Amino acid sequence: MGSHRNRKDTKSSHACDPWGNVADSTTAMAKVTAVLEKALRFEPLMPAEARLLLGTTDSAARQDIFAAAQACKQALVGPRATYVVNLNLNFTNICALHCTFCAFRREADAREAYAHSIDAAVEKVVWYRQEYSITEVTIQGGLNPALPVSYYFDLLRALKQTCPDVHLHAYSPQEIDFIQQRSGWTLGRIFDALREAGQGTLCGTAAEILVEPTRHRICPEKISGARWLEIVRAAHRAGTRTTSTMLFGHIESLDDRVAHLDTLRRLQRETGGLTEFIPLPFIAAKSPLGRAVGRREIDDEEVLLVLAVARLFFGCDLMHLQLGWVKRGLALAQRSLLCGADDLGGTLLEEEISNRAGSRFGAYVPAERLAATIAALGLEPVQRTTTYGRVRSWSSASTQVSLLPPPCEELTTSEPRRSATRVSPPGSTKMSSP
Repeated sequence: MGSHRNRKDTKSSHACDPWGNVADSTTAMAKVTAVLEKALRFEPLMPAEARLLLGTTDSAARQDIFAAAQACKQALVGPRATYVVNLNLNFTNICALHCTFCAFRREADAREAYAHSIDAAVEKVVWYRQEYSITEVTIQGGLNPALPVSYYFDLLRALKQTCPDVHLHAYSPQEIDFIQQRSGWTLGRIFDALREAGQGTLCGTAAEILVEPTRHRICPEKISGARWLEIVRAAHRAGTRTTSTMLFGHIESLDDRVAHLDTLRRLQRETGGLTEFIPLPFIAAKSPLGRAVGRREIDDEEVLLVLAVARLFFGCDLMHLQLGWVKRGLALAQRSLLCGADDLGGTLLEEEISNRAGSRFGAYVPAERLAATIAALGLEPVQRTTTYGRVRSWSSASTQVSLLPPPCEELTTSEPRRSATRVSPPGSTKMSSP
C-alpha cells in the first residue's frame, strides 16, 4: 500500500474530495492514505470516507485501494477463494412488473413465455444433481399471476423430497411480497412455511439500489427499499439467512452507492443474517434502461473499485464478497480475487437473467475451470456450501462440511483465464405450464 508515498505530484494534478470538489492531488492522496490506514486497522469507515474512496480517479491511488482491500480480505479469510456448484432454476419468465433494467421478463402471451411445471422442475434438478453433483439450486422467477401461491411451497417440498442433500436458495424479497399480497399471511408465517417446505436461504436480490428516488426511477413498480429491508429483517428473525446485492453502473450517483452500502452494513450489524455481498454491474445491452443511457456501461476498473471499497467499508461486519463472472467475465472475476473478493460465485448452470440482458459470457462455467482460475493466483480453491461451509478443496476428495479457517498468506498473480459454456439436460429447456 505504500506505492504512492514517494510519488511526485504536479500542481496540475487534481482529484475529488469526499464532497465531489476538486482538490490538490497531494492533499487528496493524503486523505486516501489516512482512510486506508484506518481500514487496515479494521476501524469502521464513515460513509464520507467511503465516498472519498469511490470518488478516487487517480490510477495509482486506486491501486492502493485495491491492495488495502486485498490485505483486509487476506486477514479475514486467508489465502483461499471459494466457489459453489449450482443450478439456476428460473421457473417462469412471465412477470407482472416492468423493471427498466430487466430483459428477462415476458408477457404471458409472448412466444418465449414459459412456466415450469413442478414435475418438470424436479426432473431438471435431479438430472443436474446426477450429472454435475450440484449442491445448490438458486430458485427465482417472474411474478406470474397464473401460478397459485401453493406453487412456491409445493416446488420446494418436491425438490427437497427428491434431492434432500441439495440446498434450496430460493426466492427474492420481491417474491416474498408477492406471496404475502396473495396469501394474507404474516411474514413470519411465510418464512416458517417456506423453511418447513425446504427453503435453506433467501436470495438477496431485488435490492437494486436502496435509495428511493433512484430506485423509483429504475423500478417504480417494485417494492420500496424500506419494504425490502422489512422482508429481509423478517427472514433473519425467522432464522433464514440471505445474501445481499447492489445493482450499480446505471443512473445512480456515488452517494447512492455509499448510502446502499451503509444500509446493508447497518442491517448486518443489527441481524448478522447476511452471508455475503455481491455487487452487480449493470448490463446495458438489451434492457430499456440500457437504451435510455445509450448502452453505456462503467469500465472494469470502476467495477473493481466498488468491490474494493465495499470490502474496506464492511470490514469485519461482512466476511464474504463475490464478483460473479456472469456479468463481466471470468477474467475480471479472477482479478477481483486480488482486489478484496474471496469468492467466484457459482457454476450457474442455466443462468438466464444476465444472458437475456446481454451478458457475453455464457450460462455455465465448469467447477474445474473455476478451481483452476483460483489456483492460477496461488490461492487454494475451495468448493463451498451456500453458507460458506467447506465441501472440498482442489486437492481433496473429501465431502465433509466444516467452517472455512482463516490463515493468512501472500498472493502471487498469473494470467487470467475465461471460459463459459451452455449445457442443457435432455429434452427442451422450455417446460409445460403448471
